[in-house]
Amino acid sequence: MAKYAFTRLKASEPELEPVTEVNIIPVIDISLVLLVILFVTAPLLSYPNLPIELPKAKGEEDAGKAVHVTLTAEGRLAVGSRDAEWAELGTLLGGELAKSPKAPVVLRVDKSVAYRDVQRLIAEAKRSGATSVSFGTEPPK
Repeated sequence: MAKYAFTRLKASEPELEPVTEVNIIPVIDISLVLLVILFVTAPLLSYPNLPIELPKAKGEEDAGKAVHVTLTAEGRLAVGSRDAEWAELGTLLGGELAKSPKAPVVLRVDKSVAYRDVQRLIAEAKRSGATSVSFGTEPPK
């Protein structure tokens, strides 16, 4: 008799069903945090991490979109944030200038680099189609 009473008691209780819905709020929170991290780190990745010593500046910084070419004292080259070699410099620079033809080319050259290398950079920039070539300097403090 006790066996049947237990089954009646069990039948009267509603069974708990598993949760099959996805809680979207934590997914949105995590996505927004990742988006903020991307926005904070993106400007840091726009310049290559090549150590250079730029000359001091007396003017204001131009906030326009420019193509940056970096040459270190050791002879390492970079176009934007991509490392480059002298042989492929014209191709990379031409590709960047094709994306924005009116953008000036800013040469970020270490102050101890020989003038012949700077002259070679200027000539390569002109051959790649640069309409304006300028030199990058350290902003005044």
